[in-house]
Amino acid sequence: MLFFNTAIAVKTPDKSLAPLFLILTVFAAIGLSFGIHALIVGHDHVFGTSREVPWGLLITPYVFFACLSTGLCIISSLGQVFHIKTFVPLVNRAVFLSIIAMSAGLISIGLEVESPWRMILYGIISPNPNSNIWWKSAIYTLYILLMIFNFLFLLLNKTKTARGLAIGALIAITCGNLNMNSDMALLGSRGFWAENYMPLFFLIMSTLLACCSLTMFVWLSYKLHNRTIDNETRRSVAAIRKLTLLLLIGALAFGAIKILGGFSTKFTENPLAMQVLVHGDFAVKFWIGEIILTSILPLFIILLCKENNKIGLGAFACLSSTIGVFITFYNLIIVGQLVPHFTTYDLFDVPRYYSYSPSLHEAMMTMGVMFFFIASFVLGEIILNSASVRDHLKNMI
Repeated sequence: MLFFNTAIAVKTPDKSLAPLFLILTVFAAIGLSFGIHALIVGHDHVFGTSREVPWGLLITPYVFFACLSTGLCIISSLGQVFHIKTFVPLVNRAVFLSIIAMSAGLISIGLEVESPWRMILYGIISPNPNSNIWWKSAIYTLYILLMIFNFLFLLLNKTKTARGLAIGALIAITCGNLNMNSDMALLGSRGFWAENYMPLFFLIMSTLLACCSLTMFVWLSYKLHNRTIDNETRRSVAAIRKLTLLLLIGALAFGAIKILGGFSTKFTENPLAMQVLVHGDFAVKFWIGEIILTSILPLFIILLCKENNKIGLGAFACLSSTIGVFITFYNLIIVGQLVPHFTTYDLFDVPRYYSYSPSLHEAMMTMGVMFFFIASFVLGEIILNSASVRDHLKNMI
């Protein structure tokens, strides 16, 4: 058994999910085809970015999925590295979701870069240890390889080897995640991304995303297979829910810090950006996305469903928080770029703020990456829960 704690009776892949997988794949292909078109005609013709705002919407799913993969690695490590029994039933699913999440993130950043093949080629033949981006690319490549082999050894029930690979992956992805703000601050070193709390912010948001995704996908998996959630899995989800509550409070605390920064320069390195976020053009996205959807609504719903038999309601709360975190990352990426570099010098003919709006291509490519992730999840449910396919994979390995 791979994802379920009780043996599944199906000996062959569950073909009933095939139509759903095909539909999701079609939507993913449509969205990603816009990325191919952008590579042909040039990003400057189809992207809403500019010289002043060089990073657009596509950076958001990259950060989102990279953080999601980080959090899933942390949760899986609680079970297979630190041997916390409550999290053991979720290890296999967390590792698999971590792999496809990082794959989605790499696809997103690959589509955003106008010549992604150069990043791969020159990253290998002419590495630059002084480049923060090169280190991030190398770390993420090493991480996804470690997680793939971790997953394969979990299939083989070689837990000691899998644990060693998991430790290496945890160290790699933690280093990459804690330095996420350093990558963003390269763009003119805007202070909005250099707040002292940013490393802890990314770590908490990553783990929150992981908890929410595991709750949603565990519930969805059992619904797709029309199975009753067993008691052991219920206990694992209950533990995840308690951790989610703690992380939601942490996310709300970061929201409170931003609110203080929006009204007082004492609480932020870049008050102009915070003002745009809290009570400027991005205020609706901030209050609805970062405060209500990310923290307040999920907290209210989860506190209502303390009983283990209300996992579906908890999954809805997690969906709300996931959407809110995505909006949070979008605000984080865009708002910091809207403040001109030399705005404090009151230069003539320099706007107070720059502007940015996502283009159709960017929106469709983002949609394609999202559907790729969901389609990969469904494909895993089709293939990896089949006894014959699992046995065949073990024989190949």
